[in-house]
Amino acid sequence: MPLDSRKTQHVLQLINRSYAGRQRSLVAVVLSGGSYSYRLIQGIVRPLHCLDPQIYDSSGLPPRPEADLLLIAPLGSDFSGVVYLADCAVASAAAVAAAAKYELIEAVPVGLLPGGTHLRVLLRRLR
Repeated sequence: MPLDSRKTQHVLQLINRSYAGRQRSLVAVVLSGGSYSYRLIQGIVRPLHCLDPQIYDSSGLPPRPEADLLLIAPLGSDFSGVVYLADCAVASAAAVAAAAKYELIEAVPVGLLPGGTHLRVLLRRLR
């Protein structure tokens, strides 16, 4: 059964309301025109499973995690031009330099509706 525009708006409102009280701020570092700029991105941050380094995979090497964090961001978030994300709440050069940094692996719209209801962003810690 196809969703009409009223039902689609209702689903999007419920998804956005479910973010209340669970969001955390990350600073996106964007490179444009040879200079860096900083902007805050709100989202739900969840650590992904930790691998046991003593259990080897089928190749005989220690397993390497593909992503460390999962960021669930609202659909309107813009990740174009993002170099990396810093785990801090202040969008300044000093705060970003002292914070943990994560590289963006992928940002995919997912959810109930065509075009998605939120973005699933996979992040890997820069070491």
